[in-house]
Amino acid sequence: MQAILLLVHPNDLERLILQATTPQDVLDSDLIKQYVWLGSAWDSLNKILNAENAPNQSLAYVIEAEHPLSERNIGRAVHYNTVVRVAEIHQVLQTIHVDAVKTHYQYLVTQTTQQAIDQELNLAELKLIYLQLQDFYREATRQNLAIMSVIVDAIHPQKLI
Repeated sequence: MQAILLLVHPNDLERLILQATTPQDVLDSDLIKQYVWLGSAWDSLNKILNAENAPNQSLAYVIEAEHPLSERNIGRAVHYNTVVRVAEIHQVLQTIHVDAVKTHYQYLVTQTTQQAIDQELNLAELKLIYLQLQDFYREATRQNLAIMSVIVDAIHPQKLI
């Protein structure tokens, strides 16, 4: 599974709720303001962030957003966070330093000598994605935008590339 987060104006979100019938419709939409590609590393980062904040569940919807976009044919792949939820998540993300990602990653992953290089590359990718995620939520909060998540087997964002 791969993930991508999309910034969208709340009014445009309403249009997508009414019009989009597939995840590809969302990815190809001209209504998307900005995006951050999380690829397949999203699941590991999601586990790390939720392990860090397990007691308060503030980041439960940081990557896989809270509300399904539609009950129609779009399925479970596309979700969105409201502007209010985005601001809440942004506040929590600003309190987590990138080194916490490293600490929790090392705790979750047992390393052997052969896997050490791969684990370092994975950690570097997770840290980069986390920093992008922080910036993404900061920008969404600054512009008062909603965030949509698309999580499917293969993402083909024709218009985003």
